[in-house]
Amino acid sequence: MSVSVRQTAGAIDLAAAAWVARMDARVLTADERGELDAWLAADPRHLGALARARALLLSRRDLAPALVGEAAVPRDRAPLHSRRRLLAGAASVAGLAALGAGIRQPAARQTYSSAVGEVRHIPLDDGSTLTLNTNSSVTLAYTAGRRLLYLERGEAFFDVAPVSDRPFVVRSPLAQLATTGGACCARLNSDGVMTVAVLSGKLAVEGAPSPLAETLDRVTGRDWTLHLGSRDAVLVSGGQEVSVRPGGAGRGSLVSFEAVPPGALDRALMWREGRLAFEGETLAQAVAQFARYSRRRIVLASDRLAQRHISGLFQATDLDGFARAVAVGFSAKYREEGDSIVLYD
Repeated sequence: MSVSVRQTAGAIDLAAAAWVARMDARVLTADERGELDAWLAADPRHLGALARARALLLSRRDLAPALVGEAAVPRDRAPLHSRRRLLAGAASVAGLAALGAGIRQPAARQTYSSAVGEVRHIPLDDGSTLTLNTNSSVTLAYTAGRRLLYLERGEAFFDVAPVSDRPFVVRSPLAQLATTGGACCARLNSDGVMTVAVLSGKLAVEGAPSPLAETLDRVTGRDWTLHLGSRDAVLVSGGQEVSVRPGGAGRGSLVSFEAVPPGALDRALMWREGRLAFEGETLAQAVAQFARYSRRRIVLASDRLAQRHISGLFQATDLDGFARAVAVGFSAKYREEGDSIVLYD
């Protein structure tokens, strides 16, 4: 005889509290997101319990940092405020209880990755194209009303087919980017800063949705992220580059932006052809770029050599060719040491 076991309300609340504590502490891994989706789909009561636990957490602490006035924020650095207060206000227990019966399957997801030294060109179903730089990964979750991509690692270039009623959204742990058409490049740097270069069109940049908003979005099929508006997003035009960084306690993320000199964006995006272009960078900066494309390393043996400036176009994976060019151009020498090429005076 089979026996079905039904969880008590107390056990569900305890599990929901554990999930909320985990989501509040950090971004969930892909495996954890899958576990949470499965737990939410297992019982209609789970979604309501999760929302109640989150609301309880928010009510126990001060979630309303003072909004920074325009006069207090430099013109080139604007705050991207957290969406937690909006979600807390909208996600009442009564409202979310009605959602429990309407859980829909999440959008089908597809992940694309590139290896170290590899550049991948990927056509998308909507006519857009995606180009992945070395050691990068994105996950696509297209729906009828939105084209959503998660930038999980590295750098990606998006040439977005224009669809006025179906925005193209790129999410990362720091920011959410949205456009209805144009071309842009987004990169997650090792120092925790995200850089975005816009070639054409207009791009709206705002803070990343809260983990709970993303979870509700995923399991209900409804958009719980904040809709774009002039108050809540920084608009960036073609020919501009932005940097998004953590803003510190109570300030969400900060975005700074600047106009890029003509030709600079084209040089920066030569990686799409497997090449690196330099115009006056130091050797130390150039070597740091090459390090992204190979397991081998170039070592500069002297500070004087590291501060020399270089210009030219090089194959991103041709470390030997770069070392020969540096040796000829700066009357330097180089030698092989294991997996490294040592450049010295």
